[in-house]
Amino acid sequence: MKKKGFIFFTILSLLASLGVSGQTFFKFSGNIKNFSEPKISLTIYRNWVENPLELELKVDKKGSFYSEIALEDIAYCDLNIGDEGYFLWKIEPNDDITLSSDYQDFENTLKLTGKGSEKWLYLLEQKKKFELEKDWDYELEKLKKISRKGYFDLTKYLYDEQIALLTTYRGKVSEDFYSLQRADLYGKYSFLELGFLNYHKNFTEAEFQRFQLKTFQAKTQTKSYEFGYFVETLLENHNKIGQKYNQSIMLEYESIKSYFVEKDLVEKQLMERILANKILNYLDNFGASEETKLLVASYKEFSKNATYTNFLIEKLGKFENLKIGKEAKSFILPDEKGNLISLKDFRGKNVMLGFYASWCGPCVEDFQNLKIVENYFREQNNLVLVFINMENKDDFRTFLEKNKPLGKHLNGFENQELRKDYFTDKLPNYILIDKTGTIISDKVEEPSGDEGRALIQQIERLVK
Repeated sequence: MKKKGFIFFTILSLLASLGVSGQTFFKFSGNIKNFSEPKISLTIYRNWVENPLELELKVDKKGSFYSEIALEDIAYCDLNIGDEGYFLWKIEPNDDITLSSDYQDFENTLKLTGKGSEKWLYLLEQKKKFELEKDWDYELEKLKKISRKGYFDLTKYLYDEQIALLTTYRGKVSEDFYSLQRADLYGKYSFLELGFLNYHKNFTEAEFQRFQLKTFQAKTQTKSYEFGYFVETLLENHNKIGQKYNQSIMLEYESIKSYFVEKDLVEKQLMERILANKILNYLDNFGASEETKLLVASYKEFSKNATYTNFLIEKLGKFENLKIGKEAKSFILPDEKGNLISLKDFRGKNVMLGFYASWCGPCVEDFQNLKIVENYFREQNNLVLVFINMENKDDFRTFLEKNKPLGKHLNGFENQELRKDYFTDKLPNYILIDKTGTIISDKVEEPSGDEGRALIQQIERLVK
């Protein structure tokens, strides 16, 4: 999965079975002995354009947990149980998986049972053979200086061994899982080979042609994390026209789209995924500019994927809301005592508005540097630091009790309008609002920059 900087996806939800007719669920339950933490986390990736769904699964005093999550199609997930983590595992509708373990000896006591558990048992065996017994990814990284034949012989051997292990489970897992796992394996080792060729500056047309891009069905191409990521990287290396026009995002985007259509290298569904992510990158870099608006409109005409299109439109709308000169969208949120506070309550003062969570390391670090900022503006009495915590109320209160950070703190966990109007899925995140409630900066200097001095200088330039 791509993780850029400290962007954290924080759409946290309480789990509940809705009992909607015709709806399918992924069920996950279990018991963990000697586990003292109140929750475990589960991140679900339904596709590779929308933000993932971040869930907290409550663990009772006996170590038990239970959840039902609506799921229409095979998906990926990350599971974190204390210090134990499993990444990019797969789940399916109608799975009913039970986990049990003793946390003091987690790996050796881990048991998985129930419908759908066979694929997790396979993933455990895969991890043991190709990561724990010997970390082959690390070995391949060390061997980049060997000959092409030696490196490619090793990647082929490892790919064949991976497929052999997967095949032993074929009768126990679904065909959807089997096909998706094959695509991930092909994408993984092809990506490593591409990296080797680039390292030696030997990526030729002949090397490009050896990759088999239409081996998998359209749905599998689009769903696979590893295959899609490999194809995106491969085509970025091969599309010389796109590289030529990279100074204009409109020309670059249109050249990439034309390249896809002309070469007919992959199915359209994967093209839609790659192009949607390209536009998301443009939006992150340039916001709601005239060019990005045209790009979203162009994509809407090109793509039949309503999920991707709606997500792009939603993100563009957020950037529109947060443009400099716009009035900051109002909100009413509770503080740690339950008092309701409105953004309008701070009219007459300049506001630095920040979004954070206690698990976000950079967010917590920022509080230390922001002390310098707060002290600097204290005498002028015209700057208020307002922080919105995006965790549940219990975690919010616990964090404030333990840390007593500076500024005014509110809780935005349950406020859907806030999520709609602001970038609550990107932490830490700050904007500056003047005394009239108008946004004066949507790109705030990092509080850690020059121990807060860069931010102080920016605020002094902007506020009156």
